[in-house]
Amino acid sequence: MSELKVNKPENNNNIMNLLFGKLSWNLLFVIIGVIVLMIVFNILSDGVFLSQRNITLLLRQSAILGIVASGMVLIIVTGNIDLSVGSAVYLVSVVVAQLTVTYDFGIISSILCAILVGLLMGSFQGLMVAKFNIPAFIVTLAGMLIFRGIGYVWSNALTIGPVPPQIVQISEGYIPPNVSLVLILIITLLAIVIVIRSALRLKEWENVHAKLWFKIVPIIILSILSIWIFVGYKGIPMAVLVVAIGAMLLHFLMSNTKFGRNLYVIGGNKVAAKLSGVKVNKHLFISFLVMGLVYGIAGILISARLSSAPPSAGELLELEAIASAVIGGTSLSGGIGVIPGALLGALLLSAIDNYMSLMNVSSFLQQVVKGLILLAAVWFDLSVRKKKK
Repeated sequence: MSELKVNKPENNNNIMNLLFGKLSWNLLFVIIGVIVLMIVFNILSDGVFLSQRNITLLLRQSAILGIVASGMVLIIVTGNIDLSVGSAVYLVSVVVAQLTVTYDFGIISSILCAILVGLLMGSFQGLMVAKFNIPAFIVTLAGMLIFRGIGYVWSNALTIGPVPPQIVQISEGYIPPNVSLVLILIITLLAIVIVIRSALRLKEWENVHAKLWFKIVPIIILSILSIWIFVGYKGIPMAVLVVAIGAMLLHFLMSNTKFGRNLYVIGGNKVAAKLSGVKVNKHLFISFLVMGLVYGIAGILISARLSSAPPSAGELLELEAIASAVIGGTSLSGGIGVIPGALLGALLLSAIDNYMSLMNVSSFLQQVVKGLILLAAVWFDLSVRKKKK
């Protein structure tokens, strides 16, 4: 008499996947860390840190790092690295400033030219890596020197500015509170619909439908917090909106397209990816091309934020972008990483900067603290992987 096989629903794993999607333990650790740090910072600053004004400024401050770190995930996931980010962003800012200030170009044409320059830099590096098989470390290290050198030559290493007010508004402007309220409500509704539709497609739906609120409630809480923060102050900062749209598109690219899935395969095992029919060189080139688009967006934002293109623009940005991605759970060995993690990593680093600035702490000490956090994140990642093995 054959034994009746009872399907044990692997409930723990399935429910965890439904509740948290692709969130790794690293990312959950970062989420908890960000929340705890913000509460601690708020207590130590006598409630100033979590004020509506300061949170809005913090999010605006972290916007440039957030979009660059999001792009960095694409590169690191494939097992590569990009050391040219800061120099590339600086060169784009010089393009924006020179075209609008020196050559009196129109706003739209200047922005389009800046995006084009970013794409050219990304395609150049992608070609070197994909076509000529030069290691990305060497290519982007050369790019770091070349791009900043071109910017210095074109600007004579001087600050070019001020850029027109219309450019400044891209970073420093705000969406009116009433419009921000409507926008937040629309995004919340869309997010809830997407979550429900995704859950309905899962075979385990009948087992976990009662727990769907674990996903919907955080969305609603986040929506309420957004309304309290933005509508209660000046509205959503334009920089935050630009980065949010860019990050969502990158997240969709990585999570919901064949191209994105192939990037993870390439990072996991490049040889196996080739044998399975993935056009590795094509994917590597496109990933750097997308990174070029990120250069363009970040360069426009940094010239708008500074209202000029100073020689110091973008310095150490590549290191902070790598740190943000790694803190957010992206593995430097490739194959693992998500855009939300990079955004949280960028928010964490920016929160430390913001708090220490409020407390008048030395900028040198800030670098020490951020370095220690990066080490802790890598140690945690390695520890989790060893346990899984």
